[in-house]
Amino acid sequence: MKKIKFLLIPALLLSAMACQDYLELEQTGDTISEENALQTQQDYEELLWSCYDVIANTYDGRMQILFDLLSDDLAAPNSNADYTEVYNRNMLFFNSTLGGVYGQPYFAIFRANSLIEALDNIPFTDPARKVSMEAEAKFIRALGHFDLVRGWGQPYGFTSNNSHPGIIYKTSTATDILARNTVGDVYDLVISDLEFAEVNLPSANGDAATLWAAKALLAKVYFQKGDYALAAQYASDVIDNGPYSFDLNSLDRFTAMPSTEAIFYTLSIDLDRRSGPFTGNYRSDGTSVPTLRASTSMYQTYGTDTTDLRSNWFIVKDAGQPNEYFGISKFNKDYFSVPVLHITDLKLMRAEAFGELGTNLSVAIQDINDIRERAYSGSSMNLPSGSSGAEIIDAARWERRIEMLGEGDRVQQLKRLGAVENLPITIRSAPWDCPGMILQFPVTERTDAFVLNQTGGCN
Repeated sequence: MKKIKFLLIPALLLSAMACQDYLELEQTGDTISEENALQTQQDYEELLWSCYDVIANTYDGRMQILFDLLSDDLAAPNSNADYTEVYNRNMLFFNSTLGGVYGQPYFAIFRANSLIEALDNIPFTDPARKVSMEAEAKFIRALGHFDLVRGWGQPYGFTSNNSHPGIIYKTSTATDILARNTVGDVYDLVISDLEFAEVNLPSANGDAATLWAAKALLAKVYFQKGDYALAAQYASDVIDNGPYSFDLNSLDRFTAMPSTEAIFYTLSIDLDRRSGPFTGNYRSDGTSVPTLRASTSMYQTYGTDTTDLRSNWFIVKDAGQPNEYFGISKFNKDYFSVPVLHITDLKLMRAEAFGELGTNLSVAIQDINDIRERAYSGSSMNLPSGSSGAEIIDAARWERRIEMLGEGDRVQQLKRLGAVENLPITIRSAPWDCPGMILQFPVTERTDAFVLNQTGGCN
């Protein structure tokens, strides 16, 4: 089988916005043109799969780690200057780690746009496949832009009309110099792409995106917007009708083979360990101090209740000594597939959304109790029937923080509570909306039209 490989010219290495590339077909080492490389449907199938390959490099832990460094779950990083900049909320535009993570989704987006633009020229053996390929490409495009705008822009609700700057939403391979789309525009475009994907993706698609993945991501997008009715509707559809099951017997979603909860995931195998940034930064079962460890407050809140099986995710090292720290054991493995969208997240979303709406409270209570019964090996900590919406909301937020430890979720929830719910949220003594709470763009993005984020400003 021919293998298509994207080679990045210097302009792309400098700026994901200036997307240009060329294709090399690895057959005897000869370089040929894109026109000749992409001729058959199979060639384009490989191009589409290469988008998933890049996604695996995006969600291998690096994106999640950057988000968690802005939260209150982690202690100051050990021996990593780039991470320390993020943790200290004083990011410089020369931070190579930030630049690398920022560029990854755009590589996948560029390839997805290349595919969409070429669809009319592809000799399809199955015409229906044309539509589903476009749907997969639009799902990939939406996923990348959604996490980019959540990391590099202030959250939805930061301004009353969401006219504050977000990121560039790329819908073509053109290399025009563009200004940042507003956050409101980015969310609208994400939803538009996902609505197309929802209608046109198959219900089963191997390791690729399905209509259930599109619905799950729509639930996440609407939840971040504070549109709890639509968030609950989409979450319920996936939970109740999708081919996934909540695992009552295992807390471990980070397994070599995707768990029964995984709706969309990136694969990692022994010979291709895409989960390396997780294991390389968190792993706490060795003799060296890991780069990333739990904060003291995180451990004291969740790590001391030994009746909760999730307390086993914390390892106390050098107890009582000045250098005491709290390791996180959740990722103590050689490799694993990474669940990007999963049932536990949807249950927590649905429970909180129903609590906010004051409807279907019995369903919300059961969602919370499913999670608690798994954590406590029984019903001792269950929410009682008849719990109020406010009690359900508090329980969902409490369970979410520990369940999603290390998954890049915490800071997004805190920002939502500040921006959408107008709560007085502080994160490590800084307001949720201070300039240092959003990631900095690489300096190569700066143009007359594209304005970088302010550096620092939280302290």
